[in-house]
Amino acid sequence: MLRPLVRACLCVCRKLVSTKAVEDNGGLKCAIDHILEAEQKGEINEDNVLYIIENINVAAIETTLWSIEWGLAELVNHPEIQQKLRDEMDAVLGVGHQITEPDTHKLPYLQAVIKETLRLRMAIPLLVPHMNLHDAKLAGYNIPAESKILVNAWFLANNPEQWKRPDEFRPERFLEEEKHVEANGNDFRYLPFGVGRRSCPGIILALPILGITIGRLVQNFVLTPPPGQDKLDTTEKGGQFSLHILKHSTIVAKPRVF
Repeated sequence: MLRPLVRACLCVCRKLVSTKAVEDNGGLKCAIDHILEAEQKGEINEDNVLYIIENINVAAIETTLWSIEWGLAELVNHPEIQQKLRDEMDAVLGVGHQITEPDTHKLPYLQAVIKETLRLRMAIPLLVPHMNLHDAKLAGYNIPAESKILVNAWFLANNPEQWKRPDEFRPERFLEEEKHVEANGNDFRYLPFGVGRRSCPGIILALPILGITIGRLVQNFVLTPPPGQDKLDTTEKGGQFSLHILKHSTIVAKPRVF
C-alpha cells in the first residue's frame, strides 16, 4: 500500500532536485536530498531508496505511536508533572499560542518529558538486531563474523548502578544530573534510537512528532483518568522487539478555557 505513494513522492523530489530547488533554499538539504544524492552517485539503487524511505515512515510512525501512548499515560498518572509542563508552555509561548516544531526547542521541560518517556518506556528495548560482517574482538570477547547482536538498551537506561532512582518517571533528571544526555546516542547509557551509522533514521520524525503531539494535548486539555480510577494501568506488553501498553485505557480530556 505504501510503495506507490513513496514512488510518487520520490518522483516529485527528483524533479525538485533536478531544478536545483536545494540551491534556491540556501543550500540546505533534508534527508531525502542526501538519499537521492547517494542514488545518483551509484552508492545505492532505487530499491534501496524505497526501502529506506519506507522504513523511515513505517518504523517511525508505529514506534512513535507507542511512545505517545506511554507519554500520555505517565502524564495522566503524574498530574504534577503534567501541570509543570503546561505552565512552561504558557510561560514561554504565551497562553493559547499553539506549539509548533520550532517551539519545541525552546521548552526544556517538554524535551525532558520526552527523554524520560523514551528512557523508562523504551519502545524497542533491544533495539533491532545487528550483524557484524567480519570477525571482531570487543572487551576481550571474540565475536565471530555474521553474529546477530542484540543490545539491551532498556537495561542500559534503567540500570540502578548508573541512574538515580531509575524506576521513577522523573523528567527533572534530564535537567539536573543527566542534563548532558541526549537521545542521539551521545551517552552509551541512553540509546533509544541506537547510535552510529546503524542508528534509527526515524529520529528525525519521531522527536518533533512527540513534542508537538504531547505538547498540543497538554496545552489544550487537562488529562485525567476515567471516573472511578486514580491511575491508568501501565502494565507492559512485550512483542518480538517492542514494549507497549497491555491495556488501552480511555482518558478524560477536559478542554481548557483560554
